[in-house]
Amino acid sequence: MEGNAERFGRLERRPAREGWRNEPGDFTPWLADHLDLLGAELRLALSLQGREHPVGRYFLDLLLQDGRGRVVIAENQFEGTDHDHLGKLLTYCAGTKAEVAIWIAESFTDEHVAALQWLNDNTAVGIGFYGVELELLQIGEERAPHFNVRVRPNEWVQRQRQAVADRVEWSWERYQDELRTPVGRLEAARQILESLEQSIGERELPWQARFRKGYVSIQRPGDYMVLVVDLKFRAGVALKVKLPDQLSTLGIPNPFPELQSRWFDANKEWAWFIPSAEQIPDVAEVVELAARFNKGEQIDTAQ
Repeated sequence: MEGNAERFGRLERRPAREGWRNEPGDFTPWLADHLDLLGAELRLALSLQGREHPVGRYFLDLLLQDGRGRVVIAENQFEGTDHDHLGKLLTYCAGTKAEVAIWIAESFTDEHVAALQWLNDNTAVGIGFYGVELELLQIGEERAPHFNVRVRPNEWVQRQRQAVADRVEWSWERYQDELRTPVGRLEAARQILESLEQSIGERELPWQARFRKGYVSIQRPGDYMVLVVDLKFRAGVALKVKLPDQLSTLGIPNPFPELQSRWFDANKEWAWFIPSAEQIPDVAEVVELAARFNKGEQIDTAQ
């Protein structure tokens, strides 16, 4: 027995500062280069979208995306959790419209574990919070980082809440009665959706429209959103297309230069604002744009 015991080293947990000098200048850049380690523990395929991403007057540590195309944020801190970082996490969620929020610290108080669990049980369907302990483990002279997931979304509860939400269907009438959407904007949105569905049908794409609170999403199999008809903007109905990268990187020509447009960086959405039904463009062009990326095709940047 004694001989066997001597074969093994003693596992120790060391302070994070022994591995990284500080959180913003050392650990966060390291994590950005080693997202596979974090992703393996969370069971998420994570990709970097931005570091020190501006959110109003503040800066988010890491803006990420998962394999489902969801917006993911990560807020890091050394030592134990505190209210300041919890507030930052919620602020960044609101500022980026994140669907997944990850709070990383060396230790979590019971109160903060309970707060994350409460958020998972009570926030909007599809929003998930993770609490992850950063561990620096040492055996002999060797050190290794490890992520211990203390809190994760309850997937079964989320599925049940989604089922309930799906039964409460939105419609054009509810948009008008409950959201007080102007009649002119409703009519424009209705005609835009009809034109989109006609173009989608002509291409025999297996996409379906789903009414949500304030917008209609068009999704391909797997619930991946590809197009959006958003009624929440005063400038007009926003016709949005999801893209895999920045506009400057893709070099896509603007199909509707006559319309006011905007790039939503956090969600990677290109939007055009359509003030009225009389100003609806040929939406077949945006359907074609979405179809190319969702069939594995590449955008022809030489146009």
